[in-house]
Amino acid sequence: MQFGPGYNQGTEKYIRNLARDLSEQGCDVVVAGGNPERIVTDQAQAHDENFQTVTLPTFGWRTIGGDSIANYLKLLSELKPDVLHMANPAHIGINILHAARELSIPYFVSVTDFWWLCPKHTLTLKSREFCNGFEDSRNCMRCIAETHPNNLIRAASQISPIRNGVAEILRQKHSASSKAETWDNRERKLREALVNATCVICLSRTGQKRLREYFDLDNCHYIPAGLAETWFEKKRVVRKENDRLVVGFLGAIAPHKGLHTLSRALHELADSEIELHVAGRVIEQRYADKALRQYANTHYLGELNEPESRDFLDGVDLVAIPSNSPENQPQVLLEAAARKKPTVASNIPGCAELLPKAALFPIDDVEELKILLSMAKYDMDVIGLPEPGLSAKAVSAQVLTEYRKVL
Repeated sequence: MQFGPGYNQGTEKYIRNLARDLSEQGCDVVVAGGNPERIVTDQAQAHDENFQTVTLPTFGWRTIGGDSIANYLKLLSELKPDVLHMANPAHIGINILHAARELSIPYFVSVTDFWWLCPKHTLTLKSREFCNGFEDSRNCMRCIAETHPNNLIRAASQISPIRNGVAEILRQKHSASSKAETWDNRERKLREALVNATCVICLSRTGQKRLREYFDLDNCHYIPAGLAETWFEKKRVVRKENDRLVVGFLGAIAPHKGLHTLSRALHELADSEIELHVAGRVIEQRYADKALRQYANTHYLGELNEPESRDFLDGVDLVAIPSNSPENQPQVLLEAAARKKPTVASNIPGCAELLPKAALFPIDDVEELKILLSMAKYDMDVIGLPEPGLSAKAVSAQVLTEYRKVL
């Protein structure tokens, strides 16, 4: 996975919190991750002073192997870890797990999203239905083409006589850009990596169920993500300048996160007393430009670090999570729970297991979301609060317990 001062999304927060707390419990921690966006930061900006970091080469989000086993054998021989813990293989691949196995280093895997099941990690089909997982290279490439952000590729993939050709072009492009790596036997390769893990840690019961059933695993354990202590600190009293309802969206600005659904619902409500505050990294600029313009009373605050994200949530009345693809366990949902913020969300399983039914609406259902927003404006108690989560310290203690079973 990517890691470093310039990366602040859910998986990176999970890694950073776990590494810090394990360090505080006496572990020597080295975090190895990629820098696919080549973010250059002043070393003074780095706030991971409690542990060492190593930058790994990256090979694209969908790579399976990543760097060579030989190179990972060299790296692990130099670092000499007692255990290896992988948070997400995206960009760096699973060959480091094979290297660990060759060196008899026990390894753990945390499933932070559905990369293991889906090369896109979203598990969404053109029909908007959810996929159960990878089938074969051609079908998955066809799905990628049919849901591609590029309008031309997406349009061409809808034409029956040429859609297989479009998928094949994408497959060949993928192979050429990933050291001729193919997705042949993807399921078998990933299952082998997971079966040989000492423990596969799933951050949600939804993720645990999907992984266990798809790969036929018996080593899956549910240990949710934890939050840094800053999320449990006493709120600052913020005096509102007006009586407007402030709805907050905190997350990546990409189609699968569903900001467009929320913006459209607010646009159609046309209630001047509702503001939309948005914060998060822009993943697709064209999509972001359209989604952020859709509702006139929208304020975009850019990408925020963890303390800024806490203050952002403290400043809103209602949190919205309108995702249209399965979420393992959205970090923002845990954060909203810690700050005691009412939250509405699409009824994807990862959200549904932590929210009251009254706070859920069908995926992409603008009309039902409009009803929830209107209800929240007049009676926030109807929405309710998310189920509270754990601190990062509590989670790291559970993870350390798992480590000690093999040491």
